[in-house]
Amino acid sequence: MRKMPIIGLATVAAMALMFLLNPLTRAGDAAKDAGAKQADPKQPISLLSEADKKLPRDNNYIVHEWGTFTSFAGSNGVSLDFRPLADEDLPKFVMDRPRQAALNQRRDIAYAKGVTGKGLVLSKQRMETPVTYFYTDQERIVDVTVEFPHGLLTEFFPPVRQFGPAFKPDVREPLTGSWLRWGNIRLLPKSKQAPLNEKGVDPYLRQVEPGENPHYAYARETDSNQIQIDDPASMTTSREKFLFYRGVGNFDLPVRVTASGGDRFTFTHSGKTPLHYAFLVQIDHGVVRFARYDQIPQSIDMMLPSQPSTLDALSDEMIRALVSDGLFDKEARAMVKTWKSSWFGEQGTRVLYGLAQGDTDALLPLHLSPAPKEIVRVMIGRLETLTPEQESTIESLVAHLGDDDPAIRTQTAVRLKELGRFAEPALTRVAATSNDPEVQVKSQTLLRRIAAGKEQTDKRN
Repeated sequence: MRKMPIIGLATVAAMALMFLLNPLTRAGDAAKDAGAKQADPKQPISLLSEADKKLPRDNNYIVHEWGTFTSFAGSNGVSLDFRPLADEDLPKFVMDRPRQAALNQRRDIAYAKGVTGKGLVLSKQRMETPVTYFYTDQERIVDVTVEFPHGLLTEFFPPVRQFGPAFKPDVREPLTGSWLRWGNIRLLPKSKQAPLNEKGVDPYLRQVEPGENPHYAYARETDSNQIQIDDPASMTTSREKFLFYRGVGNFDLPVRVTASGGDRFTFTHSGKTPLHYAFLVQIDHGVVRFARYDQIPQSIDMMLPSQPSTLDALSDEMIRALVSDGLFDKEARAMVKTWKSSWFGEQGTRVLYGLAQGDTDALLPLHLSPAPKEIVRVMIGRLETLTPEQESTIESLVAHLGDDDPAIRTQTAVRLKELGRFAEPALTRVAATSNDPEVQVKSQTLLRRIAAGKEQTDKRN
């Protein structure tokens, strides 16, 4: 964090005292405050300086947002729980619930790391990297809160003023009733932003360090305004080009994909209006095949083409689809660049579809005061699906884990490792469908080892 510009000590003291005495500030503190009445996430924070009260309060600004929901299903279309990635793909400066709780308790000391790890959570949905952009030509203050009624918001940046439910160390996190409140954020027009330094870097933005995953920084490659959040209690300021948040939840999106084999699939959804588009994608050791479908009614048969395509062709088609949903071109390119290695790089078969904005608003209510003149929210559903052929291959691999030939055992382990974070649901599916008792036992043994390994990793962290 960078220190705030120097201001009068009396002003700092008054602001800090006002901030600390404000009961809203302490919502989201750790277990000692668990009995306190939680703040209403829909009620705006009205704490403004006299100067800020003179800033525009009209709706002359724009909000755009993109993000993804990831789920996993067997060939029969039934959702399977999977263990989301933890936070290794995020820069170290991104906040999580334990660190935010520590900041809320003692804002002038180092962040603390809790023992409740998201990597231990098995869930149906992984809500990945929604980012919220703001566009305005005037400095203004906007009160912002996001809710996740059927999930838990796990990581976010900049730091929030409040969050719920309250964090309790050593207690398993509930996947329900979660919310984040940044409160009053300052939108900075270009004229208020710092000039780039000699390296072409904005000195006020936290930098992604060498060795960290660069995906977070890709989301900055837009024309959005910077946002600023001041924390008088710790005399720090946070700046970013968007609001970021992420979470997990146990709920089903209104879509289903069943795999019939032979590259044939059936896509159904229970929404009231046709979906704008969906992409059927298969990545097989670098070979890309995909098909795009538009204005999808409640059910449609899909089929992968026999001829391979390219990552560039798939990326270009996805960018066009995102722009058709209302994103600016740079936003669409930033989204595809952020997720290209995952959407189009991870081995497997998946459907990527545009979620209706009404569904997004219901799943993730976003409260903005004053309300903007335009808000576009584009969420991509990613549904990983096992084909009958893949399920048969995984069953065969599990059966060969005890082969007498060590080379076969090694090759089998490598092939299973390629399943990555989706290994658990794939093994769960095989354990349930196989008629071979030995495969069932081996699958269950592997599942226990994966879970135990993850628990040990989280304890070390």
